[in-house]
Amino acid sequence: MTKSKLEMEFKDVAGKKFNLSLDEPKDNLTESDIRTAMEEVVNRNIFSTKEGDIVETVKARVIKTEIEEIII
Repeated sequence: MTKSKLEMEFKDVAGKKFNLSLDEPKDNLTESDIRTAMEEVVNRNIFSTKEGDIVETVKARVIKTEIEEIII
């Protein structure tokens, strides 16, 4: 079984990292789709940290993990 996770990294007004991850993103997401979604998070002030608003997109990645169940 393969699991996947989309990790998106942002910076807040203090320059500190803020990570947002989503389990099982669609397989057909494009770089453009992800960039647009991240820009919406910033432009609409959807999230904030204790330091303040999220102000910058940094990077995104899809992490795929292969899980093999072992019966004992």
